[in-house]
Amino acid sequence: MASFNTPCAVALGVVKGKVVYLEVESGKRVEEHVGVDVDSAEPRVSGEFLSGHVAVVSFATTIVKGVALAKQAYVLDADGLRPLQRRAVTISSIKAKEYGAWEQIWNKPIFLSNSSPTVAVGASRAGPLLHINAVQSDVELAKKIWAVARILQRGGVLSLNCTCRLGLMPYEVFVSRGNRYLVVKFYLNASSPRSKSVFFIIGEGGNVVKRAEVGIDETEAAAYEYIKLL
Repeated sequence: MASFNTPCAVALGVVKGKVVYLEVESGKRVEEHVGVDVDSAEPRVSGEFLSGHVAVVSFATTIVKGVALAKQAYVLDADGLRPLQRRAVTISSIKAKEYGAWEQIWNKPIFLSNSSPTVAVGASRAGPLLHINAVQSDVELAKKIWAVARILQRGGVLSLNCTCRLGLMPYEVFVSRGNRYLVVKFYLNASSPRSKSVFFIIGEGGNVVKRAEVGIDETEAAAYEYIKLL
């Protein structure tokens, strides 16, 4: 995980199995080993333009935004697995803090390709610091998360959240109805055996009513069963 003082703008890309981060104004460069390569672009300042795969900015206390740069990237949120907005970014626009068209990406995983293996990147804030984490991941896992979310949205109020700063990069699908809730937890870090399992937890009030661990291939069937318990 790489950390940067805010406000800041950071470009990133994958180079020879490492995610390379470049903090634009300070020139700070950080490398993080992920062990896989994707069709990416090394972050750099090229004249007036910012190059790289994705750019992330953070300012104020609750704002983390991002765009795709030279290559397409994909974000997983309540609208599914979809392309992250892509645009040309100039250094002058960063200095002027012209981020109105950038997407809010706090705790939303960004996949650097739509094929596997890939790299998932997540950004979050903690106090004055912007944290960006990168892990080896699997696009099919992201698609499975969205399939489960579509099933569970029939059961009540749905929300999705990724705790991006943690190494396993846990992703939770949460649905509630009245006093009952269902949490389905995935792990996006494909280098961990945990990513092969999915955890279902039914709760009521502050108590756990039922929990189970299932394999990835059983996830959708389990979602249909657990939604009946809400």
